[in-house]
Amino acid sequence: MHTVLTLLVLAAGGAAAYRLMTTDEPVGRQQRPEPAARLVEVATVSPADHRITVTAHGDVQPSRRLVLRPRVGGRVTSLAEGFDPGGRLNAGDTALTLDDEDYRLALQRARAALTRARSDLALEQGQQAVARQEYEILGDESPAPEEKSLMLREPQLDSARAAVASARSDVDAAQRDLDHTTVTVPFDAVVLSRDVAPGAEVTTSTQLGELAGTERWWVELTVPVRALRWIDAPDGQGGDGSAVRLHYDAAWAPGEYRQGRVIRVLDSLEEDGRLARVLVAVDDPLALEREGDPPRLLIGAFVRGEILGRVLEDAYEVRAAWLHGGDTLWLMSADGELVFREVTVAYRDGDRVFVSGGLEPGDRVVTSGIATPAEGMPLRAAEAESGDGG
Repeated sequence: MHTVLTLLVLAAGGAAAYRLMTTDEPVGRQQRPEPAARLVEVATVSPADHRITVTAHGDVQPSRRLVLRPRVGGRVTSLAEGFDPGGRLNAGDTALTLDDEDYRLALQRARAALTRARSDLALEQGQQAVARQEYEILGDESPAPEEKSLMLREPQLDSARAAVASARSDVDAAQRDLDHTTVTVPFDAVVLSRDVAPGAEVTTSTQLGELAGTERWWVELTVPVRALRWIDAPDGQGGDGSAVRLHYDAAWAPGEYRQGRVIRVLDSLEEDGRLARVLVAVDDPLALEREGDPPRLLIGAFVRGEILGRVLEDAYEVRAAWLHGGDTLWLMSADGELVFREVTVAYRDGDRVFVSGGLEPGDRVVTSGIATPAEGMPLRAAEAESGDGG
């Protein structure tokens, strides 16, 4: 019995050895299954020309602002109907009038003095005529030039003429003072404030009110210094500045805007030295000459500006979230592998990023996240899988 068991064990061992010798691959060296391709979302990019839009914010301010003061003193006798805060006055309109009685009397006195001076001049001219006749009687006697001037009463005549000129100037000054008792508006304006009332006594230093011109207002926008190279400003030789769309999000309906234009890049930065200042002009800001019901700007309003800058040619637009480490994109190669691609960023505008180098037409940018990315890892595009499933 013992002999039979021994023979069975030997037979089993021989069979096992035969299988080891005849198998295709040694045990423990069979191929491991390839890792599954990671499912990702991709976006195919292509170059295009993009107009750079610089978004900025700033305050509205009048281009012409004036503190109205009288040229003469006196008592306020009347105010114009439109001379109230928010009122509008046209160039040449009367804002207020002052009591002019004293100035009328002064003008009368100046005119009377001019009449006397002219009369004195006429008398002196008559006396000079007599003196000239007497001088001619002297015949061949030729006095010295100084004596001749005195004999012909030339100094007296010059004095009389000077008196007339002075009196005429006094009349002009009195007339001007009388005219200044009517305070007029120098340009089309909206009244920001009125600081006097009828009966008030004013002097030449009294502030009557404050006006702002309605023809044009300014918006001072602050932009990153790096954005200046995309903005056109007039060069003083007739060039046009970049167009600007101004949005007053706090008051206007969505999509409403007013058109402006860059007129100047100011020569100084903001206090922190990081932002440049761009001056934008808006014509007819109160829409006084426009048909329909266009939105109106308000002085002091904080508005958002979209500066339509220069065109960036042959650039790729991607989302800021697609970038990793600031300037690296994940691409899906033609072989379905993850590729890290460093690119050249030309401009950033919030979520929009414009790439000028490092991409090729048709590149597939990975737009979804990968927990542990490794270059060369297999990928599978979600859009391709859904297409196959359809």
